[in-house]
Amino acid sequence: MPFVTRDGDGHLIAIAEYPLDDDPEELPPDDPEVVAFIERTCEGGCGQDDDDRPFVSADLSFIRVVEDLIEVLMRKGVISLADLPPAAQEKLMSRRAMRHWLAGVAGIVDDGGDGNII
Repeated sequence: MPFVTRDGDGHLIAIAEYPLDDDPEELPPDDPEVVAFIERTCEGGCGQDDDDRPFVSADLSFIRVVEDLIEVLMRKGVISLADLPPAAQEKLMSRRAMRHWLAGVAGIVDDGGDGNII
């Protein structure tokens, strides 16, 4: 169960896996105060993914969308690689190289039929 910390008015201000103070209070994860706090923290709510890390899962999915969008814009001539900041260029090229390498080994490495190469 998560440990909660409250402010002077009794409002939830933190949720942690471990106690943050000398007088820990535990609430069940489905407690309405805990749910409301998480929804506020997630800017309107966090979706539930099979992965128990909704932020990480959402970020990873969104990164792929952004990467694909950049590729489409470059193919259409709307932007060029040189239009991006150097750090973005480096990250994009690194991801391209990684995807190219994985595409090459995908036929060699048995993924067990689940689409994951380990």
